[in-house]
Amino acid sequence: MNQELISIVIPAYNESKNIEACLRSIKAQDYQGPYEVIVTDNDSSDNTAQLARQEGATVLFEARPGVIFARETGTKAAKGSIIIQTDADTTFPTTWLSNIMDTFSKNPIAVAVIGSFKFADGPWWGKPFTALLFGITALVNKFGKRMVYIPGANTAFKKKYWHGYDLKLDQGGDEVALLKALRKEGQIIFLRRNFVLTSARRLEKGLLYNIFVILIYYYIFDYTWRRLTGRGIASPFPRIRHEVKDLEEEKNLETA
Repeated sequence: MNQELISIVIPAYNESKNIEACLRSIKAQDYQGPYEVIVTDNDSSDNTAQLARQEGATVLFEARPGVIFARETGTKAAKGSIIIQTDADTTFPTTWLSNIMDTFSKNPIAVAVIGSFKFADGPWWGKPFTALLFGITALVNKFGKRMVYIPGANTAFKKKYWHGYDLKLDQGGDEVALLKALRKEGQIIFLRRNFVLTSARRLEKGLLYNIFVILIYYYIFDYTWRRLTGRGIASPFPRIRHEVKDLEEEKNLETA
């Protein structure tokens, strides 16, 4: 068994409705190796930090608003040689960690192991959206030998190949920019079936909003402008929090 220390880094802003289910599903993993859980409290006004400590997580504080700052703080403090970035509104099948570490063990030159996600709730178009997203990702990876997308909720990488997040990027720094940096370092393995369950709260404003505002405005125009100038053309990406289903409901979804 791979005995490298894993650091699971979770940014959290006002996640009192979600953080317990997230951390308890990590505790329920069948993985027997060592790991630590770091929750970076991004200046929450609720009791997110207290709940995380009660569940045994190491809690750090980051006052600068934005997920990229919270991920940076948590990853810098992490002691593990393997970093897993995920989110506080996410829960995990029991084999999630084992699948990641087995893959690293079998592929020692790999710099990263990438999984997928499924929405635990949300509108009807959420399921075909993720199927299309990860279907394209899998096809390009298989035939083009190139990763084109990594999710903020399910990405594992070796810390020695991490040189910091691009803090100019309020949105996409933990996905697009991180992917570009990891591709320069070496092999990235995609495990499509190693999914996590995450909240569909980002979809609440509808399909058109997600296409034109989130994807085109923030992920393309604002991302490109920030890369060029270091400043956004838009206000900071909206911080999202919302209650998700409890852990038992999500476990039912997982096995459905």
